[in-house]
Amino acid sequence: MGDGEVPRGLPCPRCGKGLEPLGGPAPGAVGHRLLCRSCGEVFRARRRGGDAPKRVAEPKPLGDLSLRWRSLAVRMLSRIYPTGVVLGAAVMLPLGGFIPVIRGWLRDEVTDWGGVVEALGGTRIITATRDPDADLGPVLVRLDAPTLFQEVNLVARRLGVKPPDQIRLAYLPCCGVVGWRRSRILLIGLPLLQVLNIAELRAVIAHELAHLARGDVSHSTGASRFVEGLGQAIERSEGRLRGPLSLWTRVCWRAANRCETPIARGQEARADRTSAAIAGGGAAASALVKVAMIQPLFREVLDRHDPDRDDLPNLYAFFRAFWRCLPNEMREAMRLQILVDGTPLTDSPHPALPDRLAVLQTFPEQHEPASDRSPASTLIGDLEAFEQLLHNRLFGEMTLETSVFHRLRG
Repeated sequence: MGDGEVPRGLPCPRCGKGLEPLGGPAPGAVGHRLLCRSCGEVFRARRRGGDAPKRVAEPKPLGDLSLRWRSLAVRMLSRIYPTGVVLGAAVMLPLGGFIPVIRGWLRDEVTDWGGVVEALGGTRIITATRDPDADLGPVLVRLDAPTLFQEVNLVARRLGVKPPDQIRLAYLPCCGVVGWRRSRILLIGLPLLQVLNIAELRAVIAHELAHLARGDVSHSTGASRFVEGLGQAIERSEGRLRGPLSLWTRVCWRAANRCETPIARGQEARADRTSAAIAGGGAAASALVKVAMIQPLFREVLDRHDPDRDDLPNLYAFFRAFWRCLPNEMREAMRLQILVDGTPLTDSPHPALPDRLAVLQTFPEQHEPASDRSPASTLIGDLEAFEQLLHNRLFGEMTLETSVFHRLRG
């Protein structure tokens, strides 16, 4: 921030309420003083030094018409790309491209059309979800979590959208809506249920269902999968891409990514406003900060957890216990670090975190009964059973089915 600019819209590191400017800079101090009227603490904000990362300027918000045109351009690229690959392979094969293809076939490296493309210097794209139970997580039925289904249906009615066809528990601390075989699926990360309260989870659900209400899933799911799949294919094939097919792949990915990033940012900003209007600005902002906090934390726990140790609980029970034992001082430090490093990369599909929080905090608070402050995990009937189920599926543990007779496995 500039030397004469008074920061606004910043949350208090202790209680999360908005900070207010407290006069001008303190005598002999650098920066401005900020007061939290809720807890009475005074903080000082100053401009970071030259070693601080430069803030990426947020692009101008796009209108609905511009979003539709960009989405149409990405969908056209997803159809043009395979046509270009076929034409390029048809030209390269008779000009000597058949030699690496035959070599790969003799070494059992070329068994399908994707192998032919890779032998010619291109890459294959995998966009379809073949096993939703393995990729997306197990399906929840109403008997498993009747209160959770009530929350989802309530938010859907307020948005005027049909509830999702399925609710699945995701393995990672993330939420989303995806389309699979004409079904609309709401993903709720199991680690989020262990961290958020009911009001914050309602804000997350409202954010995701807002994408359904505005048709973001049906209009851009295939295009988004194409961009993501093409980017992953390029990373996976780095060092092996060569020739005309490599050039065609990179040109298509850069063009699609340039169109896709503003689309995703516009959709996320629109869903943020809907979430705050339904769940309240405070709950939406708190949920956003918590999700940003636990994603790197859960990744670190996942990297360090040893599923082969019998003295440790399963991954999700271990993370739940770890989160509850985390000191408040450390949580506040993590929260401040996220707010400082909240500027995304240039090609990030999400707006900057401080900008999102500033918008959310402009919405009024909703009346929250005492039950809304209960942990979101209370919405699941048997939390421990689902923790063990996801742990077993994630690490591929084999369990014997309950039966009077079974074959002995030596």
